[in-house]
Amino acid sequence: MESTESTAAQPSVAEVLRPLRNATQALHEALDSRLPIARENASLADYAAHLRALRPWLEAVRQALAAPGDPGLDRVARRTDRRLAALALDLEDAGAAPAGEGAAASAELPEPPELPFAPQLAEAAREPAFAWGLAYVLEGSQLGGMAMHKRLGPRLAPHPMRYFQPVDAPDGLAAQWKDFVAQLAAALRDPAAVGSAQRGAVAGFETLMPRFGLQVAAL
Repeated sequence: MESTESTAAQPSVAEVLRPLRNATQALHEALDSRLPIARENASLADYAAHLRALRPWLEAVRQALAAPGDPGLDRVARRTDRRLAALALDLEDAGAAPAGEGAAASAELPEPPELPFAPQLAEAAREPAFAWGLAYVLEGSQLGGMAMHKRLGPRLAPHPMRYFQPVDAPDGLAAQWKDFVAQLAAALRDPAAVGSAQRGAVAGFETLMPRFGLQVAAL
């Protein structure tokens, strides 16, 4: 009987994620709809430009996740290290690949201004829930990466597109995501923590979007 009541008391995935999705929906949609890599004719050059723009943000978020010293966040930070390693290998391969017509026609992303990542993400060191909001953005991006790999992989082959493949998911990405959401639910047990996580998730998007030339203030 206790087991049944305990199970019933657990929040659903939708309940856990709803506050974070509501806080970031407009930012998420604006980012996804305007990324050059999301275009139908996206090329290997677009992929390489995407990775170059993304790398400083990943490095900053990885540092923010490690700041609270939370074991769950540390695991996400270690996965981020491996994603950064995959990103570096992908850039090496893209640089060695011969430029095709699509790559030649693709313009590089404009060099974004250096952003004060540390001040914007520093709250993670004081508020673990803020860092869990950042982790939500980062872990959720793997789901989009899988869809991107499925769409672009055959066209950009033989490039392996490692960055858009799951990291440390022996039981599959769906199982990894379910485990992450369970940890997220345990970390966000009160309204104050939920609010902090919402700020973290928003900060994740607001520090990422300018890397791709997108102005948050325009939303």
